[in-house]
Amino acid sequence: MSYLHDLFEAAPISALFLALAAGYVLGKIRFGRFQLGGLAGTLFAAIIIGQVGVEVDENIKEMSFAIFIYTLGFVSGPQFFQSLGRSTLNQLHLTLVSSLVIFATVWTLAKLVGLDQGTAAGLLAGATTESASVGTAGDAISAMQLDEATKATLQANIAVTYAVTYLFGFTLVVFFVTNLAPRLMGIDLAESARAYDLELGNNSQTLVSGQSAAMDGIRVRIYRVDNVEMSGVCLGQFREQHDEMVHIERVVRAGQPLTLSSETTLQVGDLVRLIGQRASLVASGRLLGEEVGEADGFDIVTETRDVVITRSWVVGKTMAAARDALDINLRRGVFALRLRRGDRDYPFGRHTVLQAGDVLTLHGPAQAVSGTAHAIGYSIDGADGVDYAYLGLGIVVGMLLGMVTVPVAGSEVALHTGGGCLIAGLLFGWLRSKRPTFGNIPPATALHLRDYGLSIFIASVGLASGPQALTLLQERGLILPLLSLVVVLMPLTVCTFYARVVLKMSPALVCGALAGVMTCTPALNALVGKAGSEAPVAGYTVPYAVSNVILTLLGPIIVLTV
Repeated sequence: MSYLHDLFEAAPISALFLALAAGYVLGKIRFGRFQLGGLAGTLFAAIIIGQVGVEVDENIKEMSFAIFIYTLGFVSGPQFFQSLGRSTLNQLHLTLVSSLVIFATVWTLAKLVGLDQGTAAGLLAGATTESASVGTAGDAISAMQLDEATKATLQANIAVTYAVTYLFGFTLVVFFVTNLAPRLMGIDLAESARAYDLELGNNSQTLVSGQSAAMDGIRVRIYRVDNVEMSGVCLGQFREQHDEMVHIERVVRAGQPLTLSSETTLQVGDLVRLIGQRASLVASGRLLGEEVGEADGFDIVTETRDVVITRSWVVGKTMAAARDALDINLRRGVFALRLRRGDRDYPFGRHTVLQAGDVLTLHGPAQAVSGTAHAIGYSIDGADGVDYAYLGLGIVVGMLLGMVTVPVAGSEVALHTGGGCLIAGLLFGWLRSKRPTFGNIPPATALHLRDYGLSIFIASVGLASGPQALTLLQERGLILPLLSLVVVLMPLTVCTFYARVVLKMSPALVCGALAGVMTCTPALNALVGKAGSEAPVAGYTVPYAVSNVILTLLGPIIVLTV
């Protein structure tokens, strides 16, 4: 211990990275099906290391929190503003109800049990797994008219309560959404998810262009037209007969490639290149004639590209409607393999409504993919770097917003770094989705900045809280797990019945929405695994984006009202 104390005095920042390393190792250890996770592991490791006594640099703590909260808003911005539309009104409604119930539950428990502001805020953050509330509540305590020792104690109580209640809250949320919620609704989760997939038009037996398909299911083959019954058939007729499961991408006649249109007719002896789903392609090829291994004029160049949807004519349309609106000569041979919304794969089919900011993975002939990408949005170039000017400006704007004070009930109230950077991130992320020619932060980079900033911030909080941890655990240690169970069970139970009885939501969506309102991504991962489908994601994205904002802002509200 004395060696560690000397090390931390000589290099205080080493304690931060030691907590990070030990925490993520701890987070990977499995206890049966349970896994703590890197974030909670980092907090526990930091609290333990903090017993040695570590001086935490407040500038590092504030910088990491600003980066985390800004990128959280940046990533959530497009989905947050999209959630204000009519198509997701039920999910927005449910999220507002859940936030109200969460606040009422925490506030009531704090009054009944006599929790201080820090412990109450930590209970909110831990039970709902909303780590951002730790920072915004801490900002609110810093601004209170209290002596420094009291502020330090309250802020330590936030971190320690968060660490303890996160364990129980996280575990119960996962168990509730995967087991209790389906039982309360009287449904089989896998069957419900399958029913929702069919509702979207996502039927693996009758896939159409624009549906999700494994990349290795797309094939390109060449056939010679030997069947005289196919002579005279135009490409428009062929497309209608095969429901765009298979495309004729090129026709070579007498050694010369033809310029294709819907009126182009096939003739005996033509060489035809087909592209499409493997099983359907083989069946269609047999109707044409004999397969040809190689032939002149058929240099096959295909491409896979991620495209962000930004064009106004696409937004709000179903997959089928958007496909039909595209010029067939532009999209011939192009297949959508994957849809991502936010940072999650999203279930999609003919009836899935596309939103601004959605990322479609397109596959097909290079020229056709390029044309389709330009028609619906812009391509994501992995080589593009971070626009640090846009990133830096956004964080500065957030900090300036946080400094603005508003008189409320005789007191000056401000958003502080957390609230200001969150709002700036939402706005800058939304602007980026609308005008993708500036402000680039690659999605993977944005997620990395978010997670890294949060990990460093949580480690800083844990190190500073170490000396006060034992005191709070001795006073409140036994009751904190029980309080976290109430904070989880009350809103989830209310929302389960409210979503089904009042909002009439699909059961698969309800389960996903419950994970979203508690901002618990591991619960969604468990749902997807149990359902054998990405259907719950459709209910998760809007509640997750909105709850991240509301619960983050509830942190200081709890501090000011308890």
